[in-house]
Amino acid sequence: MNKLRFSFFVLLVFSVIGAKAQNKWHYNFGLGASLNTGNVNNCNLSNDGAIERNDSLIAFDAHYKLLYSSLIDRNATDQQWKETNFEVNGGVKMDLYQYGKYSPFLACEMLTNKYKGYDLRLSGLVGMKYRIYTVPGFCDYSISAAFVYDWTDFTDETHLLNNNYRISIRPKIKQRLAENLTLLHTTFYQPSVLDLKDYIIMSTTKLQTQITRKVFIDISFSYEYRSRVPAENYKKHDFLSEVSIRFKY
Repeated sequence: MNKLRFSFFVLLVFSVIGAKAQNKWHYNFGLGASLNTGNVNNCNLSNDGAIERNDSLIAFDAHYKLLYSSLIDRNATDQQWKETNFEVNGGVKMDLYQYGKYSPFLACEMLTNKYKGYDLRLSGLVGMKYRIYTVPGFCDYSISAAFVYDWTDFTDETHLLNNNYRISIRPKIKQRLAENLTLLHTTFYQPSVLDLKDYIIMSTTKLQTQITRKVFIDISFSYEYRSRVPAENYKKHDFLSEVSIRFKY
């Protein structure tokens, strides 16, 4: 619990720093439904939000996402509703000279999902982004590399380390397909420096459709692969398909 409180404190500190440094903000709030397969196999309600500020000198982003689902337990005598998935993930990130060819960044992330074996996972990242090719308002291609420190409180007893160190490689694509349609794609490859056979792959592809100036419809597909899982009862593959409506201010 102390680690969880500390993570929220770090998020708050980053938010205050960003608020002092910036005057204009953009706010995103989304509601949607998603379909999970892997460690969780059902439909979820989802909610996400973000605060961001883009500037030629400093860019700031704070975001969270909540997934929840429950079903009536027909095997129980009282047939009460039973939770089948609960995940909260979020983080903060600050970029320096984000529109330059090279952009250093700092980030802090947290995740809790006992159905994947994580009571709490905290990550700190420091790295550099390299912009490969960009046309403002049309496309942006980049790749980044970062050093990651992970601290994890696992749900079950495990042979995995609570403290781990990883290298993160992330290509990113942003491409406008039509006047109101944009394609976003990111893939993270994160091998452990302690054991290269211990790695994580996370990939997300999203289509953003702008309905009005403030309303968007997002369709996304995410895939996660963990070469090492906390125990034999967990699966290495997780898939998430999601449709959501997002409001931007």
